[in-house]
Amino acid sequence: MEADMKIGIIGAGKVGTTLAKYVKDHGACVTGFYNRTESSGRESAEFTGTEYFTTLDSLMKVSDTLFITTTDKEIEKVWDCIAKKNVKGKVICHFSGSLSSDIFSNWEETGAYVCSVHPIYAFSNKFTAYQNLTGAAFAVEGHRTALTRMQELFRLLPNRIVEISTSEKVKYHAATSIASNHVVGLISMAVELMQEAEIPEASAYELLKPLVENNVKSIFEKETQEGNASGTEQTAEYRGCAQALTGPIERNDTETVRKHLKHLDRRQWELAYRAVGTAVTELAEKKHPERSYETMKKILGHE
Repeated sequence: MEADMKIGIIGAGKVGTTLAKYVKDHGACVTGFYNRTESSGRESAEFTGTEYFTTLDSLMKVSDTLFITTTDKEIEKVWDCIAKKNVKGKVICHFSGSLSSDIFSNWEETGAYVCSVHPIYAFSNKFTAYQNLTGAAFAVEGHRTALTRMQELFRLLPNRIVEISTSEKVKYHAATSIASNHVVGLISMAVELMQEAEIPEASAYELLKPLVENNVKSIFEKETQEGNASGTEQTAEYRGCAQALTGPIERNDTETVRKHLKHLDRRQWELAYRAVGTAVTELAEKKHPERSYETMKKILGHE
């Protein structure tokens, strides 16, 4: 099955090239690329088996859907440029995680339909990232007509599509950053602490690897919920963070936490420990509502 929509891509970086290759491989029609740097645009067009357009007007002429896959700071500039042209009836879509479709100012006056799509995925390489994109979910928001038209593309893809609130997209992006980038930062902190404990870096990663992997696995483990007497079917739900939680805070081991804080020599590490520890305490309270964690809260909140 092929989609009738004709997708033109503005921006030939990792995101644009990956998306072009991926959706084209799944049956979508990609007209080609327009890019500020011609050599990069031609490279992406050749890789994806599409065309490079030397002008934005020529790309727009043969495309009814435009993907803006530039950096965040360039999206508004691109929109200001194309909004002056004939975009009536076209779908304009950007792929920023932090920006919503509100970036398309006065879009109603142009006759276009606007939306944003954010693949929850790390685009690490321009020419290989498409190979693992199948497992990523796509968060979408925007004008209803644009999203309805985009369904034509979504039906070709195996990815899960999740519609989010336009007004709350920043919170959504903060959540993905915490789950991705901030976790990496915390693991880096753990590695450096181990090095201060005279454990070589390679050994530190070896020691932490099963700990991190098993925690993540435990959080996302499916648990079967029994049906009730009325005949409701069994459902499988994720175990979740509270039930997966272990460690000194979960055990309410205040003395160990005090020792940890005493030996964190860097101020930023102490602040990170206290901030994340406070969130962990809230999870511990959910897991053990019968326990009092008031002393733990005082310790973490600068006793």
